[in-house]
Amino acid sequence: MVLLLLLSFLQYQIILGDVRAEQRSFHEDLKVGTTDQITDKYLCFIKKTQRENPHLDRKIRELIGAMIPLAAPRDSTFHWIESPNLGKWAFTMEVVPASSRLYRMEQSTIGGMLISNCNRIKSDLRTIRAGYDGTWGHIEPGKSYERSGEERLAFVKKPKLSSDYKAFFLKLLGLLKMPFSDYTSRILATAPLEVRKTSGLQVDLQVLSQPPGTTADDVGNKFWNFKYAGRGQIVYALDGGFHISHKETRTINIEKMIFPGALPADDGFTAATLTDVDHGTAITAKIAGRTIGIATNATLVLGRVTDGSGVCDYSTLLELYLKVYDDILARGPKQNCIVSLSYLTFIPKPEDPIDTTKNLYHVGVQDESGYSWYHRLAKEALDDVIDYIINLPNTFFVVASGNDAVDVPVNAHPATLGAVYAGVNPRFIVVGGYSPNVGVNLFQTAPYVSVMAPAGSINVPTRWIDKRLEDWDSYVWTKTLFHRKHELGFSIGTSYGR
Repeated sequence: MVLLLLLSFLQYQIILGDVRAEQRSFHEDLKVGTTDQITDKYLCFIKKTQRENPHLDRKIRELIGAMIPLAAPRDSTFHWIESPNLGKWAFTMEVVPASSRLYRMEQSTIGGMLISNCNRIKSDLRTIRAGYDGTWGHIEPGKSYERSGEERLAFVKKPKLSSDYKAFFLKLLGLLKMPFSDYTSRILATAPLEVRKTSGLQVDLQVLSQPPGTTADDVGNKFWNFKYAGRGQIVYALDGGFHISHKETRTINIEKMIFPGALPADDGFTAATLTDVDHGTAITAKIAGRTIGIATNATLVLGRVTDGSGVCDYSTLLELYLKVYDDILARGPKQNCIVSLSYLTFIPKPEDPIDTTKNLYHVGVQDESGYSWYHRLAKEALDDVIDYIINLPNTFFVVASGNDAVDVPVNAHPATLGAVYAGVNPRFIVVGGYSPNVGVNLFQTAPYVSVMAPAGSINVPTRWIDKRLEDWDSYVWTKTLFHRKHELGFSIGTSYGR
């Protein structure tokens, strides 16, 4: 029996390809899905040629079944990272070892038949798994909100129709042959524009609504905005978490939420405990917030980059991107969709110096230069799925350049893809940050960063208790009556309104 198990294991080592993992520690009382678990999590990338293999699921499960008898874990969770349109890209497996033995997925040779690489990506005390509060499962469409102190202005451009019917129909035929985004732009260019003039808002929103070249002095504490800003647009806001019951966000029209991971959440925790919930809340508010949003009529789809434990890794990012692709594809080519992402990922590059303190560069199986196949294959998979998204004809991908110093090159993913799409696909847009008061760039940039948003002192939602700002983060501050009224604060980041 032992010999048969050994032969079976060796057979499936050939299929599995590159595997490496080490078990660090475990505890008798721990199990998958709890707030105090210690587990091994494995991430295995499927080869491109095998992603749509109809027998892949059976073969992989046979593989796992052959390995488990050798070192059976006490509990495990198997999860496909897949798309009904693009196939199976990877799988994760979270393992809690039995008390009497360690569970290991051993390293074998590079170049397996089905799987490109498999690595243990963590084996530590898991962070507290955050869950839903009552508002998360009962999202009502946001109601329209009319700001006070506004006056309507006559700023209307009437479309001009040619009396030459032949020329008119030729022009119409030309429009119909255009990509949908170009067609929409032409229609909007000839449609009546209704705008509003509003006072009382801060400089970031004032500048965002201005034509290029307008200075803060020209604005005069007022701003222009389309009456129906964002109407008919779907915006996918991808971030670490969202506090949707904040005064600034509870009127936003949220269509749905997308969560990656095998275990989305445990019970007993509120939305406010989600990792980086404040950053995601600020992003949604800049897009369509009640007071500070620039596209208050847009419909939002919120995508969380973390699993239920609040941990973001390559597996959660890849699964989220695949789910976004499927959702956009299902809407059809006539629905404009904007993917908004300022949650960046640092992927070590082969030329980066090896940092042994972080153990990032040489994780798992390495190539001849010592570079990790884990990072290489993760970047290839993330690049592939983003390319699928950006090549949908109705999709724009808007990503932050990063908040490092001005002398630091753009170095985080997917902002670095701006160099790939520059001059090739104008719908991939990398946004930088500058000070609207002095006109100076504040953060890192690159030749392909063609759009700049205000930065340095921008409005973001904050937590107020008894009319006092809760001291939850050092980069947020406020002193004005306007902020107390709307539960806002100042941040030094970029006003990433799209």
